[in-house]
Amino acid sequence: MAKSVEELRGLLEEAGLRPELVRALDPSAPLLKQGLDSVDLPTFCALVEDRCGVVLDEMTAMNLRTLDDFARFLAERG
Repeated sequence: MAKSVEELRGLLEEAGLRPELVRALDPSAPLLKQGLDSVDLPTFCALVEDRCGVVLDEMTAMNLRTLDDFARFLAERG
């Protein structure tokens, strides 16, 4: 289940983000401060749930702010 940052970038592209935006993301910086919006993040979270077999309740999703946070969360459950 663990996903690398690069695999998570692929999910972001699948969620509809422009490839150039995804490539420019700093994995340690908050996603919402790097061009993702209030539609992109829930779409990405739904893909993470579907592809990784996890449930992201509202509180958990709010605490996953960076790609590194997502990767760490998935590694802990992997």
